[in-house]
Amino acid sequence: MTNETPQFFVNRDGQRLFSVLHRSHVSAAHDLAVVFCAPLFEEKLWSHRVFVNYARHLAARGVGVMRFDYFGDGESEGTFENASVSTRLRDIADAVNFCHEQLRAKTVCLLGLCYGATLAMCAGLDPELAVAAVIAWAPVLDGERYINDILRAHLTSQMVLHRKIIHDREALIAQILANQPVNIEGYEIGRELFSQMREVDVLSKLRGARRPLLVQQIAPAARVESQYAPIESLGNSAVQFEMVSELKFWTQQKSVFPTCDALFGKTTDWLLTHAGK
Repeated sequence: MTNETPQFFVNRDGQRLFSVLHRSHVSAAHDLAVVFCAPLFEEKLWSHRVFVNYARHLAARGVGVMRFDYFGDGESEGTFENASVSTRLRDIADAVNFCHEQLRAKTVCLLGLCYGATLAMCAGLDPELAVAAVIAWAPVLDGERYINDILRAHLTSQMVLHRKIIHDREALIAQILANQPVNIEGYEIGRELFSQMREVDVLSKLRGARRPLLVQQIAPAARVESQYAPIESLGNSAVQFEMVSELKFWTQQKSVFPTCDALFGKTTDWLLTHAGK
């Protein structure tokens, strides 16, 4: 049996962040909990059901889970344009501390998806944060390419709405860097978020990783995607890479959400092996 408790907690800046705690009441409960780091933009909406399903999957197996909204996102206080990579990393650290207190877990791990996985890796590799291991579902390794792809998608939207490009990618970037947020599909992207996403060097952080870290490529095809090829040559035994054959459930809404049995099974086995002792 599980118990799900929605509530707010206050981060270090005095802002109220929304969270849901999934407590486990099974007899074989572990002294283990996982903080979920959600992706950004529409990927957060599209992946929500799978995140909830996996939280319940873990709770049913004795692992507590905390899901939460960053400052400026979801039900939490603040606006998206005032949030950045730095604010989200602080929120993750505060969520980990809150999870320790509320779920009374001896061991806390991080799990993230897409850019949430990137944030989880950056936060979880901080030696001062009480995190035992990190799981990265389809992480973004090249932040500049990722944010440029989002801007490129906006150009497609302009063509659909106006039958022409009103502002090209260079114009949008210039506007953002001039500290004039650009609205992309309802999300105001400001200079701080844009600049920090471009600057984060994920591979450098992975080379120095000391805690167990699992990077999972999620895709129907059984071949390594080009962005993940450098991970296999890192030469760091703390970082493990594996491919999981599943639909990319964060890319668009579906009438029936995938069960993700392969992903859930592989992730849970690794989690209990590396952090559930």
